Amino acid sequence: MLHLNPLSAALAFGALNGAAVAALLLRTTHNHAANRLLAALLGVLVLRLVPYIIGYAGAYDAYPWLSFAPFDLPLAIGPLLWLHVIRLTRGTLPPRWWAHLLPAAAHFTTYFTLFAFVPLETRHELVRTLIDPVVAPAITAATLAGLATYGWHALAAHRAYQQWLDDHLSNREEFRLPWLRTLLRVMAALTALWIAVALTDRFIRPLSYFDEFPFYLAQATIVWLLGLAAWRDAELRYPSRADEPDAEQPIAAGEPPPSPEPQAPDRPRGPDWPALGATYLAALRQHEWWRDPQLTLARLARHLATNESYVSKALNQGLGQGFNECINRLRVEAVAAAIRAGSTLDLVQIGFDSGFNSKASFQRAFVLYMNQTPSAYRDAVRAAATSQPAEPAR
Repeated sequence: MLHLNPLSAALAFGALNGAAVAALLLRTTHNHAANRLLAALLGVLVLRLVPYIIGYAGAYDAYPWLSFAPFDLPLAIGPLLWLHVIRLTRGTLPPRWWAHLLPAAAHFTTYFTLFAFVPLETRHELVRTLIDPVVAPAITAATLAGLATYGWHALAAHRAYQQWLDDHLSNREEFRLPWLRTLLRVMAALTALWIAVALTDRFIRPLSYFDEFPFYLAQATIVWLLGLAAWRDAELRYPSRADEPDAEQPIAAGEPPPSPEPQAPDRPRGPDWPALGATYLAALRQHEWWRDPQLTLARLARHLATNESYVSKALNQGLGQGFNECINRLRVEAVAAAIRAGSTLDLVQIGFDSGFNSKASFQRAFVLYMNQTPSAYRDAVRAAATSQPAEPAR
């Protein structure tokens, strides 16, 4: 006889939330492939909770044949996490990406075969002689190793993407991927908790079915929180490297500009990046291209009739600034100049007129480069103006 109790209800709450969000993610229009991978990850985490939800409700006592039902697919967690991050940040999946899911598929096939075709008594004997002492610890070790390895590579992909955004987008503040940071942190916490449970069970004392409840309650909470965060940012369309032209190919007609410094006949030298950076910066100031809120490195390269590689190196090696920093410094300078000139426009409107396309990115950039908020800067300018003594009459 099944009976819903607080243990089952607590786990079911997180599981049902995760399952609902996974279903919604499958229907999104943007980031469709990445969201499907995320839905699969949430689905796997939900399935891990099912044996405990029904177990605490007495299902295995009432229906012993449910033993070995293939709910748990832990070997899929690490690969799905990594594939989601890769698809979201690179815009494409690696070749033969499906091969990373083969261990999970083999695990599922084995357990499904035992569940569907092996008598219950034989299953119990296999649990006693082979699965509990050998197979289960090996699966746990492989799962944790996979989570650590795939999690590390997912973190590296996230960091590389953040650097790419800095180098190519002027409005990169919109794409800091707070959801992705949350996902990676949560999965790191889950891995650490999982390791603690495994070490306790192996080396301190065996954990019973009920001893493990706090771990699965934490996992249910994680599924619930992940579901909320995933749905919030599911439709945000992130730029990918596939959206940009090849950085090494000229984007406009003509060859990349030569170095302003003459080449010595007996010693070939590369471009004079500081001089080239100063030239590009002067063109930026003259034409005010930084006012374009959608300005990218590729678009700036087209304006300058060169390629992305030259512009990037001129800014980074020549001026010591990344593309994002260079453009947003110019925007902040324009905002500060407008404030000093006594503009009566709303501060956010001044920021928008200077190329920022969100209040958050405007505030963050201004504080970063001026060490105070726009409103504090305006108050300081007004206070300085009123404190200056009037010029004596002549």
